[in-house]
Amino acid sequence: MARRSKLSRRQFLAQSAAVGVGAFAAPAILRARNLNDRLNLAFIGVGGRGGSNLQDIAGAGTENVIALCDVNSQNLGLAANLFPGARTFADFRRLYDDVVNDIDAVVVSTTEHTHAYATLPALLNGKHVYCEKPLTLNVEE
Repeated sequence: MARRSKLSRRQFLAQSAAVGVGAFAAPAILRARNLNDRLNLAFIGVGGRGGSNLQDIAGAGTENVIALCDVNSQNLGLAANLFPGARTFADFRRLYDDVVNDIDAVVVSTTEHTHAYATLPALLNGKHVYCEKPLTLNVEE
């Protein structure tokens, strides 16, 4: 008859906790970042709904806003006043040229005819993207 090793409840909980902590920490170890680090965000489109996204996401103070982009200089100026340390751009292509290596994620809140163009460079560079609008009109696209 095979001998079963007795595992106390306390030993089981300790081993389970150790496995859980290791599994939870794995993503941070693999990406070599501290879980408490702030994300570096870029916002494309900062007026109207984009301004609301900017206040909701970045206004909480939990993330770093490092780049702002809008074709409307008035909207861009208002957003720049709220985040004076952020670089400003009128063209999202320049934003990607200058800060793509410094950002972790992009929030795209542009009009319907430009959101796909503003989103694609971020995706091609492996960045996370929050895009307000659908990227296509139908499944084939």
